[in-house]
Amino acid sequence: GNLTKEEEIESGSIGWATFSDYFRAGGGYLLTGLVLLTFVLSEGSMAFGNFWLSLWLRQGSGNTTLTVGNETVISTSIRHHPDLHFYSLVYGMSIILVLVTMTIKGLSFVKFTLRASSNLHDKVFRSVFRSPMSFFDTTPTGRILNRFSKDLDEVDVRLPFQAEMLLQFTSHLFFSVIMISYAFPYFLIAIVPIVGIFLYIRKISRSALRELKRLENVSRSPWFCHLTATVQGLATIHAYNKTEETVNRFVSLLDKNSVISFLFRCSMRWLGVRLDSVSIILATVTALLVVSTHGSIPPALAGLALTSVIEMTGLFQYTVRLSSETEAHFTSVQRINSYIKGLEPEAPLTVKETAPPESWPVEGRVQFQKYNMRYREGLPLVLKHVSFSTRLSEKVGIVGRTGSGKSSLGVALFRLVEAASGSISIDDVDISTIGLEDLRSKLSIIPQDPVLFVGTVRYNLDPFKQYSDDQIWSALERTHMRESISGLQHQLEAPVVENGDNFSVGERQLLCMARALLRHSKILILDEATAAIDPETDNLIQTTIREAFSDCTMLTIAHRLNTVLTCDRILVMEDGEVVEFDSPGSLLADPASAFAVMMSASSLSYQQQPS
Repeated sequence: GNLTKEEEIESGSIGWATFSDYFRAGGGYLLTGLVLLTFVLSEGSMAFGNFWLSLWLRQGSGNTTLTVGNETVISTSIRHHPDLHFYSLVYGMSIILVLVTMTIKGLSFVKFTLRASSNLHDKVFRSVFRSPMSFFDTTPTGRILNRFSKDLDEVDVRLPFQAEMLLQFTSHLFFSVIMISYAFPYFLIAIVPIVGIFLYIRKISRSALRELKRLENVSRSPWFCHLTATVQGLATIHAYNKTEETVNRFVSLLDKNSVISFLFRCSMRWLGVRLDSVSIILATVTALLVVSTHGSIPPALAGLALTSVIEMTGLFQYTVRLSSETEAHFTSVQRINSYIKGLEPEAPLTVKETAPPESWPVEGRVQFQKYNMRYREGLPLVLKHVSFSTRLSEKVGIVGRTGSGKSSLGVALFRLVEAASGSISIDDVDISTIGLEDLRSKLSIIPQDPVLFVGTVRYNLDPFKQYSDDQIWSALERTHMRESISGLQHQLEAPVVENGDNFSVGERQLLCMARALLRHSKILILDEATAAIDPETDNLIQTTIREAFSDCTMLTIAHRLNTVLTCDRILVMEDGEVVEFDSPGSLLADPASAFAVMMSASSLSYQQQPS
């Protein structure tokens, strides 16, 4: 099969399921409806204020009779209207209502969108975190980074910003059309065909904008991949003087993404120019209708109609444009949902019906029975009919040439890949029948590249705060790290930088051993744990293994054959099969054994090295 899967590109309009998932992430349909209602109330109260002001202006003074000196005159000033306080009170209350509804609208919308983006982030994080190793083997890092960077940025920032303006302008347009139609019914003659033209232009543009946004999102993944690979391989790039080629490759990938981004913005301008043209036609037609019907409507209503129409010329085109942009931004929600719903999770963390007792495993006996494993469907078997069993607290060395399947045994034991057939049992419990958390919490591994996390020494040894200081210092004492840690300024609270680079490789491995000791695991796997350290540290680690893990079943996977000579038995792997499994003495006593041949070749290779 292919090493990596091609990234799928969705096509067609954004389905209702995508919008529905976003609404549910924000709090459900009821909360969505309430948020929409706040927009309607906010714009409705503003429209009512404008309508009431025009109504107030139409009343004038109410033909109030005033006495000026010895004369009686009829005033047309609005200041002399007998209901002045009533109109001003209602208008003032409408302004307060606008402020209140706008505040509620802003707070509720921000809370809704924050909850939606937070829930989507948590869901996609859990989905990726629970994915099997095959997903990470076939998915470039840049593709995952793209989801967690740009796509989530769209959902966090751009989508709420565009959606808020779309809802606000749509509500504003709705009430503006109602007011204009009430004040100037002839406006309906112009609005019906104009709306049809707007919708037609939107239909043409929305598919182009949506697909361009999808292409922009997908084209970003390759240069994310290239960037991460460059950072990880800087030493190699400098060593082979490939800086120029690396930079050129980055520029080429960036150009491909920029071209699509530029086309997206050009399409937005294409849409904007045509919508502006139609909006100008709408304003012109409405103005001509107002002039041609002069005298048939009060001047206050005519002014309200013209003011609203001029305002609508910008709103119409901007609302249509926002609707297309908002749909384009929803492609990021769709891409995030593809990970939430589309990634196949690992086996359950716990299986209540088959959960082993808390004390399991007591002896730490491991048994492989006709075990077969392949990393993905369509790939050849990497472990073939593997059968062997360990004894109580036995130390087993696993050797073999590169690609023989040594490390795959550790992968199988942790169930990073499920079996093609056969079984693995620990203390007579079939590990395929129990939850992954129940299994992995009972195993410990010390890899060739030991992992330390950013934080403190204490956090790396006891991340869940399960152990006392005395227990931690005891584990450090048994792994010969007490002196090193006590010599640090903050001791257990001493900082650990990224990748644990403020500790040597040997110290990191010893800290990993201390972590394993604290867990009291009955089964320990050392995956080539001594392949990259100096002889002195190697001897210290071997001493620690013999002393601190004497009561554990230990599987040591190593290329350096001398590291497994002290093991109780040696397991020799070749092409995914077990070819020998016996004590070192028995295997070395037979010159024809695979292990004896490997030892002989290793000794000869060492002797031929230049001094």
